[in-house]
Amino acid sequence: MPDTLPKTPETPDAPDAPDAHDALDIHDIRANDESLTPEAKQERVYEVFQQISGDYDRMNRIISAGRQDAWKRALISRVASVHPRVVLDVASGTGDIALQLARALPHARIVASDFSENMLAVAERRIEAAGVATIEISCQNAMQMSFLDASFDAVTISFGLRNMPDYQQVVAQCVRVLRPAGLFACLDASYPTNALVRPFFRLYFAHLMPWIGRVFAKAPAEYQWLADSTEAFLTKDELAQLMQDCGLGAVSYRSFMLGGAALHTGVKGVSVVATAPARQRSVVTAPVGAGAASSVTALLCEGT
Repeated sequence: MPDTLPKTPETPDAPDAPDAHDALDIHDIRANDESLTPEAKQERVYEVFQQISGDYDRMNRIISAGRQDAWKRALISRVASVHPRVVLDVASGTGDIALQLARALPHARIVASDFSENMLAVAERRIEAAGVATIEISCQNAMQMSFLDASFDAVTISFGLRNMPDYQQVVAQCVRVLRPAGLFACLDASYPTNALVRPFFRLYFAHLMPWIGRVFAKAPAEYQWLADSTEAFLTKDELAQLMQDCGLGAVSYRSFMLGGAALHTGVKGVSVVATAPARQRSVVTAPVGAGAASSVTALLCEGT
């Protein structure tokens, strides 16, 4: 593997900040609006994360009742299990996952990528304060990343995919930059499928989450958007199928908090296997690739 991370010389464009004359009314735009164009969604997402960058980590802990830390540990553990040497964290935001990856993989190079300059500014301050020298900051639009094909042993995205204008294009980009046998791991919010549980989650996301955003971050419209984006997101099975369609095999997911969040994983270049019974582990032999284990343990539909 080369000593430096291969990149094209071009820097992908982040969405331009809207002019004052044509700025979108943040109170009228909803993530679950089916008429919303991809361009408008991308512009709105940019505005949202530029606005909430300072309170983002604190608010995530409040909204998840502190459970997000355990979910992120599961993501980090899964990635660390394949011993990658170069890892890309897409939609890295304030760099929380990148920092945890750097601690778990002290000899790996970690690239923290996001299209929000304000979020990356927070990430850079945190990385400098932690004294971590193995993390590289890269301002990238996940829809059009400039990294060369097969540049990374693992790619992660945490609570970011559901806000993308085109889920499939983002996953396809992640697969493109993965080396053969590389691991893709996606942690995101999800709606429970249980008919008894689902109404309580809808109540929380529709009413309580915007209220929390108003009280603790003075950003009710932004947190209304994030709540809506969860409701509009793919089901766990739909996301698993999309990952397969993009060239990932051994696709599996693990649910958390009664289905309120899920960790999906898949391996590039591994044949899709039949789903095993819940909670059962299945070992899938994978081709040996740079930084990847010769065999991959897939958690197939592990329960909550």
